[in-house]
Amino acid sequence: MKIYPLLIVSLFNSLLFFGQEINTPGNTDFNSKDRIAINDVIDAYGFYWDSNDLESFLSLFSDDAIGVTINARNEKDKYLIKSVNQVNDYKKRMEYFEKHQMQRRHMMANTLFISMDSNYAHIKKYMTLMTTNKKEKTEIVTPISYVFKLEKINSIWKIVYREINLDKQIDLPLIK
Repeated sequence: MKIYPLLIVSLFNSLLFFGQEINTPGNTDFNSKDRIAINDVIDAYGFYWDSNDLESFLSLFSDDAIGVTINARNEKDKYLIKSVNQVNDYKKRMEYFEKHQMQRRHMMANTLFISMDSNYAHIKKYMTLMTTNKKEKTEIVTPISYVFKLEKINSIWKIVYREINLDKQIDLPLIK
């Protein structure tokens, strides 16, 4: 008779947490094609930005994607990534890097999947931002912790939310 309450509790817990165990580090019960595609989007994010390919960079985002920047003083800015003002700011940054011969490199590192299903993913990503100035000196600008949220739109993973958490102020403050 005592087995029934345990069975009921066990069944309830299984239903309550169904799908959440997929994101436990080490669990192999996930769609590997989606994980590869998501990582491909995040890697392309760094490559496109570093090569000043704004059109390809923006193609990684949904039309209504939200950007959030949290600087080293914990000040928070929220904006639409594809707004006219934001796109103009991206162009200015890229022009500044080219004019001053600053080659940026986003060295993507650890990825932690917070949640993921067939159409949505929430991840955290560490990255080290490096710069080579005038092809003479390479230095670390700052480590950055990103939060990305992606949705599958017409079978393509798109970034719908990007949060940039700076460990320290960068050499060229983010334009707002």
